[in-house]
Amino acid sequence: MKAKRDNFDYLVASVEDYAIFTLNVGGYIQDWNLGAERTKLYQAPEIIGKHFRCFYSAEDQAAGLPEKELEVAARNGRVSDEGWRYRKDGERFWANVTITAIRGINGELEGFLKITRDLTERMLAMESLRQSDERFRLFLECVQDYAILMLDVDGRVVTWNQGARRIKGYEQHEIIGRHFSTFYPQDAREAQLPERLLRRAIEDGRTEDEGWRIRKDGSRFWGNVIITALHDSGGNLRGFAKITRDLSEKRQVMELQETDRRKDLFLATLAHELRNPLAPILMGVDVIAHSPADQTMVRGIAGTLKRQVDQMVHLIDDLLDMSRISTGKVMLKRSKVVLQDVINSACETVAPSMDAREQELVTDMPRGRIIIEADSHRLAQVVSNLLSNAVKFTPKRGRIRLEIRVEQEEMLRITVKDNGRGIPKEELSRVFDLFEQGSSLAEGGLGIGLTLVRSIIEMHGGVIHATSEGEGRGSDFTALLPIVISSGSDAGESATHTVDSPAPPATEKPRVLVVDDGKSAADILTMFFEMEGLLCATAYDGIEAVELAKTFQPDLICMDLGMPRMNGLDAARIIRMTDKAVAIVALSGWGTDDDRRSTAAAGFDQHLVKPVSPDDIRGLIRRYLRDNARAC
Repeated sequence: MKAKRDNFDYLVASVEDYAIFTLNVGGYIQDWNLGAERTKLYQAPEIIGKHFRCFYSAEDQAAGLPEKELEVAARNGRVSDEGWRYRKDGERFWANVTITAIRGINGELEGFLKITRDLTERMLAMESLRQSDERFRLFLECVQDYAILMLDVDGRVVTWNQGARRIKGYEQHEIIGRHFSTFYPQDAREAQLPERLLRRAIEDGRTEDEGWRIRKDGSRFWGNVIITALHDSGGNLRGFAKITRDLSEKRQVMELQETDRRKDLFLATLAHELRNPLAPILMGVDVIAHSPADQTMVRGIAGTLKRQVDQMVHLIDDLLDMSRISTGKVMLKRSKVVLQDVINSACETVAPSMDAREQELVTDMPRGRIIIEADSHRLAQVVSNLLSNAVKFTPKRGRIRLEIRVEQEEMLRITVKDNGRGIPKEELSRVFDLFEQGSSLAEGGLGIGLTLVRSIIEMHGGVIHATSEGEGRGSDFTALLPIVISSGSDAGESATHTVDSPAPPATEKPRVLVVDDGKSAADILTMFFEMEGLLCATAYDGIEAVELAKTFQPDLICMDLGMPRMNGLDAARIIRMTDKAVAIVALSGWGTDDDRRSTAAAGFDQHLVKPVSPDDIRGLIRRYLRDNARAC
């Protein structure tokens, strides 16, 4: 043992970084080096001969920890431990301890070698890091406004915080281990968007994306996503950090702001479009008033006035149609019609606009008759609106192509192609939105036509989409409608068209009572009837109309609805009580289905919506006055 102590003194007595000393079999200290003195603050004379339990806490001593360590070392040859130990002044330090059994040549236990290293600084650094990691973990877990999660290198979820739970709806045990593509809608998964985002994150370090995401319950939210690739110090990919924000409310606000902007633009455009025809109307009226005898000039101006009024009527009809469709008040009037007749009607509508621009219309239709079941008026409106849109954006002497195909027996494909200015990619998804004009403001229009087209097509059970290769490369609009009944030269029943026959010569003048609180409108309509050879009287409110109906005994009453003192509905009811034979026609600016039901219930025979064309008025004469039923 003395030789060993000599070796101890020679080899380790001056070592300062480790406390190295020997114990006898009972655990009492026999040697003490400089490292022990520096670590534990005892001088050799103070500590040699004392039991090494003095370095342990009272709790460890009471638990017999020092003795247990000696037992383990004796049994196994050595024991290692880490824990708090105490210096002479009572200060704690974190120690890494190794106790090795010392045995003689005959194997008999002679004592122990104990090496202690002060790891307080390392332990404190590790504890600080652990606490920092714990705080960071708690921070991530408790964040409510962001879904913060970690993905492995394959994109599977490995961590889940409270924000992810709140935003996406999954509990941690439901989502850990699943691929993050779970959060993407079907079309995004089919386009491999999740995989492309991971590749971009690897290539660029991070990537950002916005789009629709899916919650556990299947509902959608608009998510802003940032994915960052995580690499270790060797540059090896270890996974991804993914942060998602729910921007649904922000998107809704932005959409409302955009809707307001488009509405403001629409109202400004509406005012512009309505003022445009008013200017030539006012000038034309003034010219006629000052030169009534110049019949050539009057006829020319009359044609101009008619075109301007037709333009205003078209604008107002579009507005009313959009309002009725959006509120569900339009019902399709389906019937079996010949498709070619519908297409011809639509082409005739846009022919003047095409002629003015010297544009060429090429039609490509199947041979033979195609019988469809549809609302012929609305379908013609679809085709004419698509053609009008093409006319607007196709330059002078440009070409427009209308193609009609029957597919899959009952499917009708209508395609309108042009070689005009085209549609920018960023506007393609919005061309059918209400009030959306994109870059078309300079061309005029309200941004309603294509919205009407889509609504009418969808009411027929069809779909429509637009394509364009970009600005200056033309546009294609294609609609598919399941409305074909039969096609070919031997198709079923043909469409029938009725034409009003001219009224027979009258032996006595029929009588017409015009009722409208708008004096100018009433007087002009009265003048029109008189020019048609009828005997007329005029009333400017409902009470006056009731009195005149008694004395004048008209064959036809054309009456406004909204009037002072007594409205047209009440006046019609009173007149009907004493005169069942007179024809009463409503001429009103109100034309909803509810308005028509109200006039029918009040006793009106027909309901026309202002402005009423001269041809419609002549139709009333032929329908109600051809028999000259009442004598003067």
